Amino acid sequence: MEEKKTRETARTSPDRPVSDFNLSKRAVEALAAAGITNAGQVLEKLAAGEQALLDVEGFGRKSLIDMKKAMRQFGYDLPAAAEDVVV
Repeated sequence: MEEKKTRETARTSPDRPVSDFNLSKRAVEALAAAGITNAGQVLEKLAAGEQALLDVEGFGRKSLIDMKKAMRQFGYDLPAAAEDVVV
């Protein structure tokens, strides 16, 4: 049981690189240029609302939708402010 909990915690680590979410190369590079390189930083931006990520140059609506889907699949709990756009 403890091993399963450890694996689940590792899956939802805030240190997970955004490149693990199977986004396009352009989306990953756009986030990196804005200083967003891991899941924790994405969650911080989403807590401020989706517009905070959409304001990143080169990161559009499709990238945002793909990011949210991937994060949910990994087991991340997205902030309520991240529910502006239904996926």
